[in-house]
Amino acid sequence: MTTSNASTYRQSHDPSVTNTHARRTAEVEGAFVLPRISQNFRILDVGCGPGSITCGFARYVPQGSVTGIDLTEEVLSQARTKLSNLNPKPSNVTFELGNAADGLKYPDDSFDVVFTSQVLIHIPDAVKALKEMKRVCKPGGFVACREADLPFHWHPFLPGIQLWSKYFHSLIFGPTDSAYPMNPPYGPGHRAGVMVHFWARQAGFDPEKMERADEVQVWATKEDRKWFSEGLWGRIEKGGQGEKFRELGASEEDVDMMIKDLKAWADDVDGWHGQIQCQIICRV
Repeated sequence: MTTSNASTYRQSHDPSVTNTHARRTAEVEGAFVLPRISQNFRILDVGCGPGSITCGFARYVPQGSVTGIDLTEEVLSQARTKLSNLNPKPSNVTFELGNAADGLKYPDDSFDVVFTSQVLIHIPDAVKALKEMKRVCKPGGFVACREADLPFHWHPFLPGIQLWSKYFHSLIFGPTDSAYPMNPPYGPGHRAGVMVHFWARQAGFDPEKMERADEVQVWATKEDRKWFSEGLWGRIEKGGQGEKFRELGASEEDVDMMIKDLKAWADDVDGWHGQIQCQIICRV
């Protein structure tokens, strides 16, 4: 795999980041895929991260296989550790280096399902990546994508969370003065969720063979708020995001306020966070 696009993922693979990703499951993030798969399917999980969804899919294809790919050995090592700790350990899961943005190493028509979750938003040329996913998908198979549609929604939208929103967007897409950037250099890319079907059509998928849906994912209980908040301020304190925010112009006071208000939000009985998750099935 070449690495020309590896730097487009800017959140790092520090455990403070990937521990959040490891909570994702096939039963939640891949729920729209499960009714459509057969036990002998070959599945490719693009941008598998720490492997929790990949390993989850394995239970549903006992006569098939699941291959998870990601950009670095750092995160693939976490995925392999996750796999080795399962009891029983699935024998039909592999993790490999791969980058759809630079071209996949697999032959045409290799997989029954190509799946991706929260990945296209990090790829400058999502259409090119989708073309690769289409190429390696068998006729009669499908490409399935799940992407959050930004901006995220908060209550209360505390000043520190407003700052976090501004610098999080800057980290992913480039500097901005707005917490909710709408203009170039972002273009429509920051609205990844609502753009997926458009990108897919540009990649050559037939719109008559697409199934589009969405859901709202909410963190509102005391336990969910605590977990979600710790994941975000933990990235700032331990995962290097604080330093990245400072490089983007945040002051020390700004960073301190982000952490303080993320914790305050978690302690607020009225605290609520919602994300619109857009899902699409593209049949080949």
